[in-house]
Amino acid sequence: MEVNYTPVFIFKSLNIVRGGLTKAILTRANTLIKYYNQVYILTLSFQPDFEDILQELYSTGRLDKRVQVFNCFHDLSKKVGDNKVDIKEPKNNIIKEEGLYEFIDKGNELPSYRYYKNGVYIKYKRFDKEGRLVFVDYMSESRNRTRRDEYDKNGYLVCSQFMDPINNSPRLKSYYAKNGKCYMTVWIDDYTKKEGRSLLYEPTCHEFKSLYKLFTFWVQEKLEDIENPVAFSDSRFSDGLVLDLKVENIKRVAVLHNNHYSWPYNTRADTKQTWKSFLNRIHEYDKVIFLTNDQKKDIGTLVGNLPTFDVIPHAVPEMKVATVEKYNPKLVVYLARFESQKRIDEAIKAFKYVVKKIPDAQLHIYGFGPQKVKLEALIEELNLKKNIMLQEFTNAASAVYQSASCSILTSDYEGFGMVITESMAVGTPVVSYNCKYGPSDIIRDGIDGFLVPCRNKKKLAEKVVKILSDDDTRNQLSKNALEVNERFNYQKYEERWIRAINS
Repeated sequence: MEVNYTPVFIFKSLNIVRGGLTKAILTRANTLIKYYNQVYILTLSFQPDFEDILQELYSTGRLDKRVQVFNCFHDLSKKVGDNKVDIKEPKNNIIKEEGLYEFIDKGNELPSYRYYKNGVYIKYKRFDKEGRLVFVDYMSESRNRTRRDEYDKNGYLVCSQFMDPINNSPRLKSYYAKNGKCYMTVWIDDYTKKEGRSLLYEPTCHEFKSLYKLFTFWVQEKLEDIENPVAFSDSRFSDGLVLDLKVENIKRVAVLHNNHYSWPYNTRADTKQTWKSFLNRIHEYDKVIFLTNDQKKDIGTLVGNLPTFDVIPHAVPEMKVATVEKYNPKLVVYLARFESQKRIDEAIKAFKYVVKKIPDAQLHIYGFGPQKVKLEALIEELNLKKNIMLQEFTNAASAVYQSASCSILTSDYEGFGMVITESMAVGTPVVSYNCKYGPSDIIRDGIDGFLVPCRNKKKLAEKVVKILSDDDTRNQLSKNALEVNERFNYQKYEERWIRAINS
């Protein structure tokens, strides 16, 4: 008898500016909703702008409107009695307050002010670029922060953080519904700074040893009304939660999106601490899905080749293919988050060698992240400001790749490397470090791109120079790169996922 399964994704958060993990989950959800009556996404992180993010994803078509999405905090706040009655006046863009002196904080990019009363510093306010209140910090007479109140874009208080007066870090967080009632309190551990004891007040009182246990409780309640749920754990954060669920007819699926090794991220290294509990319980999953054969082999050497193992690579997204004449023969692009894993500093240093050979070569790096200032400083230090530009995150990846002679990837590690298939799908060859995992499963060295040893900047530069300076080489690589559309086509992706769920 055919079973009517219900796919359920359980992970931290959805966002408009997306990394590879979020993009992969959205693609799978959009695929599965075509075959199953219901598909759910359950997110766990506190996001005051959750509703706006969801509507943006729906309206832009990045998420099928039939996929139902719930956020733990948002869902729990709606269960508070009389929550539809707004008994508090929203606090939008109030800068001046009677009886207080305000001084602008010139060291902050966003509008921020310090407030004094009778010579005593009592509070600090920050607003967003639209002039809406983001948070208010309250100060003791000795200038120690005692509390931070956070507001949503409509001016409603959503969270209060009560501070340790010595180390200026939160000791307790309280979360509020729109009517001002607190529906949850979370203690913060003094030493680990992790969220511990958690108290839920509405609609009935519950106490949990940790916020993670509260998350499990909430997910459990959601799944009890879902027929034959297939619970996906797409990160090691959610593994324990998914395995601990006690739901009738549940099927548990783990999907591996990242490298499981510690530095130097290959078979010479130990397993990352965050992966050890997963590997200890890997046999409890009904399916374990790898993105690459290489990682399936490496995990197999650690735990044995289990019958639950399967390999389903990411499908190549539908991308418009450019004609050869449209690309800039001196341009190289790199799309990546500005964080240490991506080793964008390696790309910048390698490009110094490229510029020595081709002075007018250009590298445009598109992304976002915490290392932006550091990368800008490195570009200036190497005197490459005329050759390298840091660009904002783009949703027009196809056009970016089509504009370039080649793209590069210099990560220390990956899970698959969707940027490689996206680039090759429009005929733009890739020069990549041969990191684990993904590049060697996708790039056929010397046929549709080049693989070079990790951290070998000179070798990377050499291959880039070859593409930029030799039209015949670039054109042949480009022609062959287009074959990725068949090698990783969407139909195969669909068939593999349906078979994995139904088997």
